[in-house]
Amino acid sequence: MTHAGEIEELLAHYHGGKKEGAASRFLRPALFAFSNRDLARFFEKRGLPLVADSQGWLFPKTGSAQDALRILIEEAEKIGLPILLGTKVEKIRRGSSGFALYSQSSKALGRAWAVVLATGGPARPDLGGSADGYALAESLGHRIVPLRPALAPVIVKPQDFSPFVSCAGLALRGTTVTLFRARKVRIKVGDVLFTHRGLSGPAILDLSRDVEPGDLLRVALAPELGAFPEAERRLRMGTASLGRKNLVNFLCELGLPRSLSQALLVSRGVSPAKKAAELTRDERRALAESLARDFGHPFPVAAVGGWEEAMVTRGGVDLDEVDPKTMGSRLVPGLFFAGEILDIDGESGGYNLQAAFSTGYLAGVSAARFALHRGQARAHSLA
Repeated sequence: MTHAGEIEELLAHYHGGKKEGAASRFLRPALFAFSNRDLARFFEKRGLPLVADSQGWLFPKTGSAQDALRILIEEAEKIGLPILLGTKVEKIRRGSSGFALYSQSSKALGRAWAVVLATGGPARPDLGGSADGYALAESLGHRIVPLRPALAPVIVKPQDFSPFVSCAGLALRGTTVTLFRARKVRIKVGDVLFTHRGLSGPAILDLSRDVEPGDLLRVALAPELGAFPEAERRLRMGTASLGRKNLVNFLCELGLPRSLSQALLVSRGVSPAKKAAELTRDERRALAESLARDFGHPFPVAAVGGWEEAMVTRGGVDLDEVDPKTMGSRLVPGLFFAGEILDIDGESGGYNLQAAFSTGYLAGVSAARFALHRGQARAHSLA
């Protein structure tokens, strides 16, 4: 649902906008207007406490997302908010008397002084993800930063990943992942999960927004062995004391799971049946590179998971065209934005949901004030 950290800590985990740190600066007013503490209090008052795991990620105590959804729907019903199911808004027109909304059959849905676009993005279409909101924003004059999947798994070139297919389901805890594109681009420390096609887990998901086909990911397979010189020394010392063991058992002694030991040796062209004492200098250095915290095993990227696998959207409504203090459009008075439709994407750990709740709160309050002011002004002019 969110993260238990301080606001400043949360703000360091968002991306988007034209410049480094733009998303964090944009979100600051919203996160202070409705913080993670406010969110936890909201649900706790309604009988659903949030509990933190060891990483500070906050989940419903019941473990059920449906309980959170139920509370939100009940709150809408309490205030008489109509929810129109199966009703797609195809057009929004703005005139002197506010906005007119039209459905897919060009049927008028009504008028409003203010409109909040909180339509999410195209990630996970099976859960309702859609790009509809961007077309509506564009029709009202807003620029859309190009969209692409984020928080998505990475597919590794099959010829390079085939030895690791047997590792599917294996997780590396707190390892180092480095993204290269001609040079080092980004480094992330976190958990990595092997899949049947490549890599996933929080560290990979967080990097995926910047990954392109043809990039190289280096994953430290045993970061606890230290940087390359120390990892190479540990291997050298180990071959002296455990030289009679075959290399699979030797690597297991160093802490690697058996399936990963086997895969690593095959990928490096070293016979798993070979004795540790028979390891050549070049083979030892190659293994040390794969294990070391500051090098890592190379995984060439074939592709990034598509919309059906992505958790969020990178890109969206240009932040320069939205007032961060109100979430209101700088181009269209009375138009407001909330959540994933904006050019903001957070890392894994509850950051995206918190941004959605915070921008939703600020957009809702701002839209209500705008509508009230316009309604009063209209009534006064008619009087």
